[in-house]
Amino acid sequence: MSRNKEIFRPLSLAQHFDAPEEYIGHFGWLCGYSADALFLNDATERFTRLTNAQRAHHGRVALAIMLDPGNEQIGFRDAPGILHLPITDIAKKPFRLLHAKVALLGFRHQEHHNRWQLRLLVSTGNWTRQTLEESLDLVWRIDVDSESLHSPEANSQQDYAEIKAAWELLAWMQELFDTRLLNAAFTGHSKEASNPLKQVREWVNTCSQKAKGQPRVFDNRCKSLLCQLSKKINTNGPVKRNYLAMGSGFYETSAIATKPPDVPIAIIDKLREAGLLTAKPEVDLYVNPSACQAIATSVHSLKTCDITVRPGPISEIVFGAQAQRSLHAKFLFSANYRNNSNACTSAWVYLGSGNLTKPGLCNKMCPQAGNLEAGVVFTPNTLYWCKDKTNQDDRVVTNLLPIQWTKEIDDKTPLSAGSSMVEQEAAYVAPPVAWFVWRLVGGMHELHTDKPRATDIQALDSTGVPCPKTSTGFQWYEEQPREVRIRWKENGRQRECSIPVVDQYGRIAATKLPAIDIDEAWWQLASFPHPPNEDSDEDDDDGSTEIESTGKALGHSVPATSYPIRRMMELIECIASKQTEILEMDWALWCNRLEQTLGQASDSANVKYFRDELKLNPLSPLRHSSFRPAFAETSNTGPGKLYDDTLTRIKASWRVDELNPLGESQ
Repeated sequence: MSRNKEIFRPLSLAQHFDAPEEYIGHFGWLCGYSADALFLNDATERFTRLTNAQRAHHGRVALAIMLDPGNEQIGFRDAPGILHLPITDIAKKPFRLLHAKVALLGFRHQEHHNRWQLRLLVSTGNWTRQTLEESLDLVWRIDVDSESLHSPEANSQQDYAEIKAAWELLAWMQELFDTRLLNAAFTGHSKEASNPLKQVREWVNTCSQKAKGQPRVFDNRCKSLLCQLSKKINTNGPVKRNYLAMGSGFYETSAIATKPPDVPIAIIDKLREAGLLTAKPEVDLYVNPSACQAIATSVHSLKTCDITVRPGPISEIVFGAQAQRSLHAKFLFSANYRNNSNACTSAWVYLGSGNLTKPGLCNKMCPQAGNLEAGVVFTPNTLYWCKDKTNQDDRVVTNLLPIQWTKEIDDKTPLSAGSSMVEQEAAYVAPPVAWFVWRLVGGMHELHTDKPRATDIQALDSTGVPCPKTSTGFQWYEEQPREVRIRWKENGRQRECSIPVVDQYGRIAATKLPAIDIDEAWWQLASFPHPPNEDSDEDDDDGSTEIESTGKALGHSVPATSYPIRRMMELIECIASKQTEILEMDWALWCNRLEQTLGQASDSANVKYFRDELKLNPLSPLRHSSFRPAFAETSNTGPGKLYDDTLTRIKASWRVDELNPLGESQ
């Protein structure tokens, strides 16, 4: 629910992934029932500020997502930057369906790298195109930042409690899913502060330590959502409300056609028992008329229970005129009203993943009869029942929730039960091998793995033919792939999935790196810590590159035959100037960028001139202590050794490792 002073336009679910001003997405976790590549590409571009092609080139994981095992795999080719984690052991799945829809997103300031923000989303909608374009859904959001830690207020401490509760759920879920590839993605700097996985976890821990109060975010791992509902509402003592709205995208079928579904009645009874509802409240039940299961045949019996059935409305102010949407949101809304007042008093809202069904709301998580669900109960700011001259559109309850009081469903209204819930077989489970490493062995390209279970799998080429096995992997006769299809047997059943190929720079399922010259190399390094810009070959205002400008500023005047020397020396000088200012938390990432970028320039004209004509190693000055930050001046420190090892690999890539260092006589 967002606010705009001029026009009220709530954010779409994907827009909630937008990085804050001056921040960029660092790493995030998602869980949900389903997702698709169209939504995830939109969300990840907003999160990282990188296009699909840039993320494919970057080859890094930005978001990890855990979905119900019935979902087909979403690969890196379909959604670069997204790691869809498979479930580890389907036989030990502790829930009927993974239905909770939660996202915890970490953002890092672009300039001040010790500043961060965390964003928590609890959604009723799935991470899919359908949510964006076809359904009526709701999302609840909070943002916390590192600056608030210095002077925490009561509201901040409550928000920290929500972050803690959501993280406990997500961390528990991680134990059920295969995180091998995720851990491997940051292995090169797993002990460094620059590890995004580790950093986001530390930010969460910092919030958790300062959390106070009962969290409003809750799940049903130990108790059903309904059992916990009254306590979540009743934080400041019981208040009886005379209005209740209930909405759901799905209702259970019933063995007796005319019998009202049990769950709406159970909700009313539970709220009455807790002193949160009057004896004879006004109750509205909102449905999707084209798919409302048992509601389709029980409108009359619900009416005898003083429950009015209404269609979920499509707000024109939110979606525009003639919009077509179907109710998918799961929500409860209760408040007090008076005939002489427009104010919704003592209002509270529940929204979350749990449909108004037994597996969704009334049962705790269990393999046979309880989904894994999550939701939030909160007290909104001042709300009004109707729009008038004194309030804003973003305070009118009918603009914020899919409720209305002008249309009612009666016995004559055509309703459709729709389909019942279809149980899906597990489509994506953890394979024996989580990734291949691309390498050259004895002149042969190999998909390398050091996992002993590799003997149990087949690696399939682009035509589906199994590749020849080696002692450490599989031969590959084609161009380096981004992903490889593998086949294996599990409990007598044949399974297949795609696993990514990791290149020598640690990039995961990345597109091929183009060859570049040293000017382009500098632009890629100059943009650090941000990923290289695809348009990095633009000139400065005066038409010269930064390396050229540096040379002019130093007063260089050299003949054309010395041009490659000047260019190389200016590159080395620019690198030295840049890296002496790198923070220690970013050092491992810098070394990786340096190796990758200079590796791309290994056959550029300037490198060839030094290698083939001068027979010199131009990289040797970079080992000098004055060209290094204080924390990496020597190889006696971890950062220093990492840097020296990086330079050694770059020398080998440039094929200058056996040549004389620059400045030494031959």
